[in-house]
Amino acid sequence: MLKSLGRHGERPAHIHYFVSAPGHQHLTTQINLAGDPYTFDDFAFATREELVVPAERIEDPAEIAKRELDGPFAQVVFDVELAQTDAAELQVRHARPRAKEDEQDLASQLAGTAKV
Repeated sequence: MLKSLGRHGERPAHIHYFVSAPGHQHLTTQINLAGDPYTFDDFAFATREELVVPAERIEDPAEIAKRELDGPFAQVVFDVELAQTDAAELQVRHARPRAKEDEQDLASQLAGTAKV
């Protein structure tokens, strides 16, 4: 169907995340990695300029060892600002049917409740 519309079905490199904090509206969003050929041609129209971040390639052996990795890695830096709210229903992830719900997904969702 997309091809018939002159479109493609490719998504840019992106990372989804969920952020929660008491007294703040739950945030479900994504960041897009700069430099991907589909960054500004996302078939899902999910790219906004403020969500595009550059990835810095880290090759320093000390930094690699500090993170106990086997080789170079990429690092991204971005800030998240949550909106304050007193509405309890806005402070949690929206309850809706999801394509995949299992114990691993539940554990991931509950990770947001961890005390830091």
